[in-house]
Amino acid sequence: MDTSYRGGLKSLDFAPAIRLAYNLSNKWAGAAEEYADYGQFRNMYSANQQWQQIWAVVDRKAEKWVSIEAGVGFGLTGGSDKVTLKLMLSRDLN
Repeated sequence: MDTSYRGGLKSLDFAPAIRLAYNLSNKWAGAAEEYADYGQFRNMYSANQQWQQIWAVVDRKAEKWVSIEAGVGFGLTGGSDKVTLKLMLSRDLN
């Protein structure tokens, strides 16, 4: 579920996601991800407005430096972007 923080519980949005990953080593992983947005529970989007993308992702874990997740996503519906790139940099603060 997702929310725009406006309208309380009435604005809850159905936005499922799934990730399947395979650890290639203790530092590298490859993954397939799927993200979707079907709209608010009380007002679902029509099929051509729904947002669904599938991603090919590679992760590199780092203990002392920055971990990296990079990927390319492809839209599956008319409401999705055709191609999207992502790059996430993260660091464990503990």
